[in-house]
Amino acid sequence: MGAEVQEISCPRFEYGIATYYIIAPSEASANLARYDGVKYGLREQASNLLAMYGKTREVGFGAEVKRRIMIGTYVLSAGYYDAYYLKAQKVRTLIKQDFERAFAQVDVLISPTTPSPAFLAGSKTSDPLSMYLSDLMTIPVNLAGLPALSLPCGFSPEGLPIGLQMISNVLKEDTLLQVAYGYEQSTPWHKKQPPSQD
Repeated sequence: MGAEVQEISCPRFEYGIATYYIIAPSEASANLARYDGVKYGLREQASNLLAMYGKTREVGFGAEVKRRIMIGTYVLSAGYYDAYYLKAQKVRTLIKQDFERAFAQVDVLISPTTPSPAFLAGSKTSDPLSMYLSDLMTIPVNLAGLPALSLPCGFSPEGLPIGLQMISNVLKEDTLLQVAYGYEQSTPWHKKQPPSQD
């Protein structure tokens, strides 16, 4: 399609998942602390204030949210803040620097969206770690606060979709959308559907 392809190395991306799953649960823990049933969110009735807090949080948050709150509370606790959260923020800066070096050489970065084809809905809900690892390619983008999108780029032999991630620099969404549109118009993938689960 006329694009010049160049391989780019971003060595700190391998730390993306560990960094994200320290920072995101910490921020979730801090932000969700206000959803106690008093001023914000759902309120479950109980005989006293402490019981109301417990019932509200039990009913109001799902398993994944509770898991992230517990991890975040641990990370932000005294004695662990510097060891985990502060170090994760430093790694986040290094990941941003990898992107800055990459965008000094290219306009758009392309990578897989996930390390494997899509999995069937609900097939990994009992294995949260496996689901977290599926975020390997998208997390560095989130940590750096960059615009990105995912397009279909084919199907696995089982008929499951394969995603192609496109990433641009800050305030370069117009370039990102132009490249994505050009790719989409030049390929048949966007017209196909994965098989029904029925």
